[in-house]
Amino acid sequence: MKTPDDLPVVLCVDDDPLVLKSLERLFKGEPVRLLTTLQPRLALKWVEEHDVSLLVTDQRMPEMCGTELVEEVLKVSPRTACVILTAYAMDTAVLPAFLQGVYGLMSKPWDGPMFKSTVRQMLRDREAEVEER
Repeated sequence: MKTPDDLPVVLCVDDDPLVLKSLERLFKGEPVRLLTTLQPRLALKWVEEHDVSLLVTDQRMPEMCGTELVEEVLKVSPRTACVILTAYAMDTAVLPAFLQGVYGLMSKPWDGPMFKSTVRQMLRDREAEVEER
């Protein structure tokens, strides 16, 4: 059985505390160590301090947009899987990076079972990639 230190770290960033609470409920019972913050710059600090398996970030935030955060996270931790959350289905700022296959895109509001399934698959893929190295 994995200890809390062995669990994959999932970092959630959103400027809306209610969204973070929803994500906490979504991940409750999942075998992950969940970190949440309203501040993208704090998230970057945590990425430097922890082996973050998955970043889930809002796209539109006042301090830094999600695509910028993903870009900075991948500089520090290139193996971190990333998912952008957006309430704007046709958010053109997200499209170039999404089309490059860098990360996933989830709409707000999200479908809970589908979101969990996507996250589980991303974590399995990342774990397999880490084991290959």
